[in-house]
Amino acid sequence: MDCYFFGTFNPPHFGHIHLAEHIKKEFSFEKIIFVPAFAPPHKETLDFSHRFNMLKLCVEQSLGEVSDIESTLQTPSYSFQTVDKILKTTPKSKLWDGKVPFILGYDAFIGIEKWKNPDILKQNIKFVVLKRHSGIEEEDIFALKDRGFDFVLSKNEFLDISSNEIREIARENNVQGGTSSKQNRRDLSKFIDKKVEEYIYDNRLYK
Repeated sequence: MDCYFFGTFNPPHFGHIHLAEHIKKEFSFEKIIFVPAFAPPHKETLDFSHRFNMLKLCVEQSLGEVSDIESTLQTPSYSFQTVDKILKTTPKSKLWDGKVPFILGYDAFIGIEKWKNPDILKQNIKFVVLKRHSGIEEEDIFALKDRGFDFVLSKNEFLDISSNEIREIARENNVQGGTSSKQNRRDLSKFIDKKVEEYIYDNRLYK
């Protein structure tokens, strides 16, 4: 059984990888499938091809794979469309009680009823919900179960890394000359894979 990890991944960082590794182990998933959003409805983000390429650089085969499924669907990229496509193209053996296993944090899950077509999500997703330090109480999460949402709670917490901070540091480093001024760069090694870091500078991203 596989589990799906949706996100913008702008850029993919160690928080994403750490979470995927622990979720895979905790629930004995065969692999984690990373699904970068193609055209998020409420968020401006880096071009899909760059985010897809960076994920390919940092997701090891032993952990999972990266899917370009959202690039094949109608925009904007609503989760219910992607989930419907997954259900139509995935063997039942790869699903969880006939549903798509889907990683989501407390802060996003608490607002799930505001997503596009939440009833479709309710019927077709088994959510793997993880804690984040967002002030949301567990009883508020369990209230969603009473309203028909199917989920399990992970014992793991999201490694709190700021994508905004990564982008800002990358911007500053690119302004200082990118690959030609390595000695002047602020260190990003504690946030992102070295291959992702070099990709950012080689392609002058976040400048």
